[in-house]
Amino acid sequence: MSFELILPAFIAIACGVAAGWFRLPLRPMVAVRVLTAIAVVVAATTAVVLAVVVVGFAARSALVLSLIQWCPVVPLHHHVGYAEGTAAVVLLGLGAWRARRVLIRRRWAAEGTQGQSLSVLDCAEPIAYAAPGDPGCVVISRGLLDALAPRERQVVVAHERAHLHHRHHRYLLAGELAVAIVPMLLPLVAQLRLATERSADETAVHVLDGDRQLVAHTIAHAALTRTMHSGLVGGFGGASVPVRVAALIDPPDSVATMALGGSAGALVAVSAVVAGSVQIHHLAGLVDHLCHL
Repeated sequence: MSFELILPAFIAIACGVAAGWFRLPLRPMVAVRVLTAIAVVVAATTAVVLAVVVVGFAARSALVLSLIQWCPVVPLHHHVGYAEGTAAVVLLGLGAWRARRVLIRRRWAAEGTQGQSLSVLDCAEPIAYAAPGDPGCVVISRGLLDALAPRERQVVVAHERAHLHHRHHRYLLAGELAVAIVPMLLPLVAQLRLATERSADETAVHVLDGDRQLVAHTIAHAALTRTMHSGLVGGFGGASVPVRVAALIDPPDSVATMALGGSAGALVAVSAVVAGSVQIHHLAGLVDHLCHL
C-alpha cells in the first residue's frame, strides 16, 4: 500500500493534535467554531482514508473487484495487505460503534425535559446543566439553588441558557463524534469544551450587566460546592475553573494577541482542509459515475 494514500490522514491528525495542545487566544465563540471545523475535517479525512483502504482490501476478492472495477478512484493500484486492511476494518468499525454510543447518550440527555424551559430537580446534589431540545431546558437541582445566593442563581441560569442559545451542544456533538473516529483529538475537544464554557461565561456577564466579578465568584463558589458534595455541576466544575475565573477577572483584550491567535487558528484549519481535500477526488469519481448510470 502506497504511503501517499494515508498521508492526508496523518497530516490532518497532526493538525488536530497541534490545535489541541496549544490554546489559541481567540474570542470564545470564534474558538468554538475554529476548533469544531478542525475536528470535523480531521475526522472526515480519516474516515474517508480508512474507507478507501477497506474498499481496496475488499477488492482482493474477485467478486468485490467485479462490482467496483468501474470506479477509477478505488485504489486498486495500491496493494492493500492483510495487516493494513484488517487494521482499517477494525478502526473503522470501532469508530462507527463509538459514534453510535455518542448519539445514544445525547438522545438520553434530552429525554424528560421536552416542553420545559427550566426544571428543578428535588435532590441535594449540586447539579446544573443545559438539556438540548426544542427549545431546550435548563436543569438545576434544589441542592445547588440552596447553596447559592439569589444573584448567583441568576448567573447559573444565564450561563446554562447561553449554552442553549448558542447551540453549544451541536458543536460538542461534532467534537465527540470526531473523537469517536480519531481518539487522539481528545485534547482538541477538551479545548472546545473549555471554549463553550468561556462563551457561556461571557454571555452571563452580558446578562448580568457586565458584572465579571459576580460571574467569576459564582463559578468558584459552585466549583467549591461540587468539591464538598462530590456532585455534578455541569460547566461549574472541573479543572477548567481556574482558567475561566482568570479570564473573567483579567480578560485578554489585546487586539494584536487576538489577531495572532486568529491567524494561527486559520493556518491550522486551512492545513487540515488542504489535507482533507486530497481525498476529494475519490468522492468526485463516485459522483461522476453515478451521474452516468
